[in-house]
Amino acid sequence: MRRTQLLQTIFEKYRGRIVVTYAVTLAENLFELCYPSLTGLAVNGLLKHDFTGLALLLGVWFAHTATGVFRQSYDTRVFSAIYTDLATRTVSEQETMGVTTSQIVARSSLSREFVNFFERDVPSTVNSVFGLLGALVLLFFYDVWSAVFCIFLLIPLALLNRRYSKRTLTLNKRLNDQLEREVSVLTRRMPSRVFGHYRLLSKWRISLSDAEAMDWGLMELFSIGLSAAVIIRIASLPHIEPGTIYAMLAYLWNFIASLNNVPGLVQQLSRLKDIAHRMDQSLG
Repeated sequence: MRRTQLLQTIFEKYRGRIVVTYAVTLAENLFELCYPSLTGLAVNGLLKHDFTGLALLLGVWFAHTATGVFRQSYDTRVFSAIYTDLATRTVSEQETMGVTTSQIVARSSLSREFVNFFERDVPSTVNSVFGLLGALVLLFFYDVWSAVFCIFLLIPLALLNRRYSKRTLTLNKRLNDQLEREVSVLTRRMPSRVFGHYRLLSKWRISLSDAEAMDWGLMELFSIGLSAAVIIRIASLPHIEPGTIYAMLAYLWNFIASLNNVPGLVQQLSRLKDIAHRMDQSLG
């Protein structure tokens, strides 16, 4: 059974539970998207001795807390069950295909990467998309030009991360190649080979970290320019209220925070792409 078919079979089995997990995640993100506007509304209201906005903010906060507690408890149980199923089937099928013990150990461990992707990275991606698109939509509501500045920033960042994704795919391939040799190296118990193995693992991980740091740093430089432009724009708006200023700045920070998640997500997607490729090769 090919890897894609194996994943499809397992996730079909747990479809209902996964849908519940992601639905709750969406609800959490909707709550988070409301905070800046509701906080701004509360501030403007309190300055006029109106507590309606504050009551709305506290109500949403309570609902968000209850939703978050449920989601954290529920999704751990769901994805732990999925990992148990996936790892068991992976080991069984690769033994049937005659895959070496070293590769089976490495790939059963790497299969956790797939589960982590659905448990952590998918919600993180949803959070980033909500933060980015939600911030843009609501900034349009407050001031069109502030939102336009944010859109212009996406063009160079898209080009930057396209190049970064190619680099991380190459580095992840080399890292995973070395990980698949680990059991073979350790069973020979040759200190020089063991040292060389871990030195290479360290080399590829450092290279990945350096590439991610460089990508993040370049993105941050663009974000600094964006922040300056939007803050100057906000300061020039006539008759703007304090709560509105807070809301606009909060959505700007949400937009930038969403962009800050991009390098890590690109790196993880590249890693998963390489893992899926080598799994398909051994099972196909």
